[in-house]
Amino acid sequence: MKNTIFYFKQLILSFLLCFVAIWANAQNQVVKGTVKDVLGEAVIGANVTEVGTTNGTITDINGDFSLNVSPKGKLRISFIGYQVQTVDVAGRKSLEIVLKEDTETLDEVVVVGYGTAKKRDLTGAITQVKAENLMATAPTNIQEALRGKAAGVMVAGGGLNDTPMIRIRGNRSISASNEPLFVIDGVPVNGGSDVLNPSDVASIEILKDASATAIYGARGANGVILVTTKKGEVGKVNVEYNGYLSIGKVDEYRRVRNGAEYLEYLREADRNYIYDGEGGYSIDPSCTYPSMTPNWEYDQRLEYVGSRDISGYVLESVKRAWEGGTYDPSKLRTFDWQGAGMRDETISQNHNISIRGGNENTKVFISGSFMDNKGITPRSYRKRYTLRMNLDQNLGKYITMGATTNFAYWEYFNGTGVGGNWNPLGTPYYSPGGSGDYGVGGDITQDGDPALGLVPHPTGEGMLWNPFYDFTGTEGKTKRNRIDATLYAMIKLNNGLSYRVNFGTDYYSGQEQMFYAKASTSQGFGNAKAEQKAVFDRGWTLEHILSYAKTFGQHSLNLTAVQSAQKFTQEPLTASGVGIPLESQLYYNLGSATTQGVTSNFTQWTLMSWMGRAIYGFKDNRYMVTASLRYDGSSRLADGHKWVAFPSVAVAWRISDESFIKDNISNISNLKLRFGYGKTGNSAVNPYETVGKISSSRYTWGNIGALGYAPSSLSNKVLGWETTGQYNVGLDFGFFNGRISGSIEWYKQNTYDLLMPRALPEVSGFGSITENVGETENKGLEVTLETVNFQTKDFAWTTSLQFATNKEKIVKLASGLKEDVANMWFVGHPVDTFYDYVNTKYVWGYSKEDMTEMAKFNANGHSYKPGDLRFVDLDGNYKIDAYDRTFRGQKMPKWTAGMGNTFRYKDFDLYIFMYGMFGHTIYCDPGVGHDGRMNTRYADYWTPENTQTQFRKPSKGDADQPNREAYWYNKGDFVRISDITLGYSLPKSIIKYAGLERARFYVQLQNPFTITGYPNNDPEGSVKAGRTWDRKQEAYSDPITMRNYIFGINLTF
Repeated sequence: MKNTIFYFKQLILSFLLCFVAIWANAQNQVVKGTVKDVLGEAVIGANVTEVGTTNGTITDINGDFSLNVSPKGKLRISFIGYQVQTVDVAGRKSLEIVLKEDTETLDEVVVVGYGTAKKRDLTGAITQVKAENLMATAPTNIQEALRGKAAGVMVAGGGLNDTPMIRIRGNRSISASNEPLFVIDGVPVNGGSDVLNPSDVASIEILKDASATAIYGARGANGVILVTTKKGEVGKVNVEYNGYLSIGKVDEYRRVRNGAEYLEYLREADRNYIYDGEGGYSIDPSCTYPSMTPNWEYDQRLEYVGSRDISGYVLESVKRAWEGGTYDPSKLRTFDWQGAGMRDETISQNHNISIRGGNENTKVFISGSFMDNKGITPRSYRKRYTLRMNLDQNLGKYITMGATTNFAYWEYFNGTGVGGNWNPLGTPYYSPGGSGDYGVGGDITQDGDPALGLVPHPTGEGMLWNPFYDFTGTEGKTKRNRIDATLYAMIKLNNGLSYRVNFGTDYYSGQEQMFYAKASTSQGFGNAKAEQKAVFDRGWTLEHILSYAKTFGQHSLNLTAVQSAQKFTQEPLTASGVGIPLESQLYYNLGSATTQGVTSNFTQWTLMSWMGRAIYGFKDNRYMVTASLRYDGSSRLADGHKWVAFPSVAVAWRISDESFIKDNISNISNLKLRFGYGKTGNSAVNPYETVGKISSSRYTWGNIGALGYAPSSLSNKVLGWETTGQYNVGLDFGFFNGRISGSIEWYKQNTYDLLMPRALPEVSGFGSITENVGETENKGLEVTLETVNFQTKDFAWTTSLQFATNKEKIVKLASGLKEDVANMWFVGHPVDTFYDYVNTKYVWGYSKEDMTEMAKFNANGHSYKPGDLRFVDLDGNYKIDAYDRTFRGQKMPKWTAGMGNTFRYKDFDLYIFMYGMFGHTIYCDPGVGHDGRMNTRYADYWTPENTQTQFRKPSKGDADQPNREAYWYNKGDFVRISDITLGYSLPKSIIKYAGLERARFYVQLQNPFTITGYPNNDPEGSVKAGRTWDRKQEAYSDPITMRNYIFGINLTF
């Protein structure tokens, strides 16, 4: 009975629900419609939604839709590239909707030098990167934020306390700077861009061609990066918080041998030492090559060698392995230097909070940030604090005044203060894996003295200092302060005329404190050392800007005149002391040191400029011409050569506005052809390069000392500007109402009168003098592409792609030389090129053919033996000499690319970014002169049983193998998935109760994987490696890639 009643109730309820559904449906109505554009073409995939509901659909291939809606409802129709329309249903059952093109993208304002312009009206090569794209990868500075985001802009390197290198369209100068100019809120800055809080940035514009950069004249030759920070906005006050926590883990440690593997290498080296008769030890010529099999009788012979050099470590280790009468490598001690010298994980955090608001008269933006990053080595860190305030105030109808102020404080320490190979990153390549935890864990053995931190040298050739002593034996900290402030006033005069004055000032102070205990690596058990360094920089910029804009009929005219003055002063000071009696005083009592030293310096330069620019447009700017002229004078250069003019001209034609396009090809929404030419300059040399300098020296005669002075450089009365002339052809395009857009750029630039040293005769008493000699050339192609691949009500997918090529070469060198081998400069080749010997596929072997060829080389003075390196004899004279060197590649990539994909599904978003560099070569000596004997990559070395290899036999020394570095060249090509970010935004219906406008949570994985053939750790960091005479780097400077797991939140109140 109970079951019958239950089922009866269920039946009644079902009837009631059906009745309600039928009644509700009767209240609604089916609305059908068609969505077209202004040309009558169907708009496919347009979103049609009922306002205030989740009820919606999309148009079909004919632009038609059908939707069940309320008779009094409203429909919202949207599609990318068109203006959104809202339509009242009002009982209508059929609708025909025409969407108008949304020109907002083309009307978007872009910052240019000394002004702004609509994106559609640009005549030069300018790339804009917006704030949302900058912050998509959680960068710590704006250089990192630009990585892979702009075609023709290469960003390489970077790290905890290392600023990434930026190159715009390659290297132009050989000896002077190739760094671009940073302009922040309209004022050029001297450094400091790396401490700008990326969250404060609204947009970045990169001026790449000379028609765009010539307005900056003397400082625009290497490109210009315009940074615009956020401003206050009219309306409700918004408070934003952005923060994240990052956990970093080492992607891959360097692959090094353990104790047993390392000992086997040394045993093999000692065998070769005996067999080859190295070091003057003669052997029986009939002696056969020892077997690789462990043999006690043979290993005892090592004692003969060990008694005459420092191979005691090898001998004692061998004896330990032979304890018990059989060879047992498990008895060999293994110590993980990398694990001991690096953190298992790093914890970093970043917090930003900002307040933005204003009314019609006053607009304010205030922000503060805190960053705390930990490095991979113990005690290494970087902290940064920033505070910014941007204020704009209208004083009546015609006058506006404002100020931007930014304060930054940061401090850091690299862990030990010790560079080179004697640091925790270089130790694994120098220190044997079986040496033990000497001086760290208290392991006292005959192999090392823990009181001094000694460990055996990896080749058995003496002792070296335990670098981990530097964690306790060194103390230090670097502290920096920077204040940038800009004041401006703008007066709107009559009929489009306005006057603006900018005054910007920057003040920078820094202090570096370092202490090295007497047992530290730096001091080598000598006297304790301490030093304090201080630097004070200050500069100012004053600019007067007069602008005029007028439209009359079909003509538009924009005129700008600028007068600018800049001054920069630097005063460094260093005080040091050696022989600190009380090490606990660290660097706070330098006066107590036995030996004291003080050095100081003073540098100052000024730049004066006059500039004019005219922009003319005809027929709604369908045809445009831009011309500018800047006249610069620099105190760095010689009298009579200080002033020079930098002209530029550019023209643009909006083909898509022509009737033959508009009336016949509806899918072309934008097509513009641009051409430009201009000149820019570079005077980035020592401010006193033109002055004959003197230096002091102390001399002693018996007990009498004297201070003397002598000339240290010649004066240069004709030193002038480096000048770069550049052509640029560009094509901007947009199809299907902006669903596909981008640009193609081709450029060629020649830099003349290079500032570089010219060798002087020895009789002059000087080595060289800087002169205007030489020429370089760069040319390349850049492609930028943005696409809206898919867009519906709930799902969207967009892609951004950048690709660039650059081919650089030296056209002319000093004194008409075709090559300068000492500096690795060659006409017809890139500035940073590799010139070296070429090793063959296999080393010398025992085959009859090898022995015959080897004898021919040895007859010419060589002493090759089986297992030695074999080089290509390019001139075929059976002698390896300087004439057998050739070009092995270039340091800078030939091609760069970047691609970002953004996916959105309802409240979820996914961002994947990748970039790559191609066509370059990396030289990395993995053993720093010891042939990589700690690196497992080179385990496939030659033995009598393994002759088909390119890696030579183990050797106790390198003197017998000149040019051994020839086979450390590697292709540097790589593709890196750098960022994968998954975010979720809470629905507004939920967060509104907490007073929030936006709440987004995200997780991000940085550097998940890299595709490369480079055998060491990080191919990207090697691109930035310092430009030495041979562009080479050592293994310890090869960066270790970190994989970061980031958890972040974005809140808007």
